[in-house]
Amino acid sequence: MTDASKSALILIEYVNDWLSPTGGIYPSFQDREQADTAIANSKIILAEARRRGMHVLHASLKFEPEYKVLGDGKYGLRSMMRTYRSFLGEQADFFPGFEPAAGEHVVRERAGGSSVFVGTTIDGYLRNNGIFDIYLAGFSLRQCVESSMRSAHDLGYHTNVVWDASAGYTKKQQEDFLAEIAPFYANAITTQEFVKQV
Repeated sequence: MTDASKSALILIEYVNDWLSPTGGIYPSFQDREQADTAIANSKIILAEARRRGMHVLHASLKFEPEYKVLGDGKYGLRSMMRTYRSFLGEQADFFPGFEPAAGEHVVRERAGGSSVFVGTTIDGYLRNNGIFDIYLAGFSLRQCVESSMRSAHDLGYHTNVVWDASAGYTKKQQEDFLAEIAPFYANAITTQEFVKQV
């Protein structure tokens, strides 16, 4: 069992843009059952992490309308976020049930795009608190969660991905992640395993 005070749950993109039916990114989930299951499981792991006294970090995006932090952003997510007007106003608010509690570390802007470790204070927060056992969960599995997992691996963290508390756009994305990606970078666990392991 890991030392709760030296471990962290990092929740990625639990905001209205992703999780609310009125969100701009919400319709991208072709596998609605997977997304709904991930939301329900995320509530379980968040409650358990808080109960155990783990560090809880909330990583999301909230931009100003000009998206200056992204620069020119000609390709990839840097371009898409501007095109689709993502993470502005109420769409960037935390989805009900996932609001940060007092004392939980919140990161709302990152210049690097997908990985929550690039251009943020997360790595500094973890190292300054002696935390190397981390658990990632969130949206989308094959973009921000995967990118963060790769960064965490390269930075030397003992990285776990709670895969059923995360959702890809399709079932195939989730299956490919489990079979072909996660084994090289992290320990992929279920919500049930998280509750038992932490």
